[in-house]
Amino acid sequence: MKIRDFERMDIRTGEIGTGNLFIGPDGQQVNLEKVNILWSGVDTVRQLFQGRLKPQILADIANAYEEGFNASITLNNTEFRLMSGRRGGFKYLLQNREIGLTILVQNFYADADSQGTHVKIETSPRWLYERSSDQVHDELTEWGMLFLNAINPVGIALHLAVDFQGWEPPQDLPSHFVTRARTISCHNGISELAFQGLQGATINGRGETFTFGKANSLQVCLYDKSKEIDVSDKRAFMEGIWECAVSEQSFPDTCYDPEKPVWRLEIRYHHRIVNEISDGTPGMKGIKTFADAVPHLTGLWQYALQGNRYEVKREWVHPIWTKLRDDVSFGHPPPSLTYKRAKKEPGCGNEKNVSLAFGNLLSIYARNRFNARQAWDCLKKSGLWEDLCNYYRRREIYENELFQLVQEGLTRRRLLTKVAA
Repeated sequence: MKIRDFERMDIRTGEIGTGNLFIGPDGQQVNLEKVNILWSGVDTVRQLFQGRLKPQILADIANAYEEGFNASITLNNTEFRLMSGRRGGFKYLLQNREIGLTILVQNFYADADSQGTHVKIETSPRWLYERSSDQVHDELTEWGMLFLNAINPVGIALHLAVDFQGWEPPQDLPSHFVTRARTISCHNGISELAFQGLQGATINGRGETFTFGKANSLQVCLYDKSKEIDVSDKRAFMEGIWECAVSEQSFPDTCYDPEKPVWRLEIRYHHRIVNEISDGTPGMKGIKTFADAVPHLTGLWQYALQGNRYEVKREWVHPIWTKLRDDVSFGHPPPSLTYKRAKKEPGCGNEKNVSLAFGNLLSIYARNRFNARQAWDCLKKSGLWEDLCNYYRRREIYENELFQLVQEGLTRRRLLTKVAA
């Protein structure tokens, strides 16, 4: 199937292939002259490091954690609030919202003294905005080295974002959106909730947030950023950025209009998907760090918008999607590469049996109202455990993420099927 774009024309110069006037196959015209890009960049980075935890710093964290509620610890002259990281698959969570760093330490499903993925660092938009690409890479590495010996970066998750004004998505956008994702949700105060089998779809009044895909894969999210910044208390920070935006029509004044909504299109790459793309794209080196990712940010953006797109009609991309795909840059032009995901090939021949057995066991556990910890312990004692771990490791899903799959699987079966009836 060939994907087609409307023909573009610059009405000032008459140049074809650029500009804001889009002419469709039936002669229809769409003028996006009033659409202004206010900002584009990386919103979030999650860096995974493998290595051996340094005993002394781990002991310091454990001692501070024993203080209980409001425990804190100072590392590298930076004070962190210390909490349980179990929800994220780690034992400890260190957070400093003022500087914008969250550090998860000690993989909950691996021995502390063993080699493992023991550190995950998540950055805030402000932390990223205040640093150059080299500084981001270097500081993430320095933080990782603080906790680990024999450190090795093993993956990076990326959230790429573009803020714009002058166009708002229609309520029926999901029905014209082409994606391989099986999960679609639209949020604005629940007015209708529908489930189709094991696939959930939430359609809520006048959509203000459209999400396609899951967090552990490639996720596309389109939402009203001008409302979200009040919820997250980031209005002053974001408006300071938007007010720096200019267009040809507004220059030298800002093109940001505080009276109009700002929409954000955000592409969220899980580290597994980033690894699959770097493995499956001929001539592409692995992407394990932020420095590895920087030359590919524009290419990854375009790749995501080609495979997940808003169409006017079958095979015809909506002009706004063409503009956001082709006119947005993340500091580097896209490399001359054909991005392609490499699906992990089966390794031992019994993948289908393992998958079926895993699903059947979860159904039995759900029927017997096991919680996630009880199901996890039973799986470890079953003859399936070793094959199950190998099955998911080949897909770069490790024990902490596997535990989350168990939790989600039990919840889904209880709420959406009859197994727990």
